[in-house]
Amino acid sequence: MTEDELVDLMTSLEEGVPVPGKAAAFEDEARRLAVGEHGRAQLLAAAGEHWQMRGEYDEARRCYREARVDGGDALVDIWAHFLSLALAEGDEEQVTVVDKSLRVAVSVDALEPATCHFVGESYELHGRLRDALRWFTLPLTWGEEDDLDDECLRARWRVRRDLGLPIDRLDSLATPPGPG
Repeated sequence: MTEDELVDLMTSLEEGVPVPGKAAAFEDEARRLAVGEHGRAQLLAAAGEHWQMRGEYDEARRCYREARVDGGDALVDIWAHFLSLALAEGDEEQVTVVDKSLRVAVSVDALEPATCHFVGESYELHGRLRDALRWFTLPLTWGEEDDLDDECLRARWRVRRDLGLPIDRLDSLATPPGPG
């Protein structure tokens, strides 16, 4: 499956399948692909996200595990999904373990900004603004000023405002989100 085909498929599932059936639809599409085939891990991760949104954490965990074993590429590192799940379940021990693992991956340049943004949003969603700020800032520490991740810049700006922190150099580079 090409990247364009995957994007088209995921968009059609998000837009065309009623909410109660989305998780199963993503899983069904993933099962049509061979283990390791491009798109399979991403589809399983999306299925897991939908199970998690429904509060069906065991199903979400199963999908995340299968995506991890699959070994294929996903937009966001699968461990970030495990962190999000641990936060949703209130499993602080697991949050700590997975967060440390992800920070090691950052230190060896093994995570993309999209994963850092996802982790930051997961923390922000659970009211852990200092943790969110750290994750939104991480990918901004290794890039050139004109090549910084816009999503992380804007999210960092938003969290710093929520924390009441003064504007700093990175905040001045962010384009604040527009009104609604």
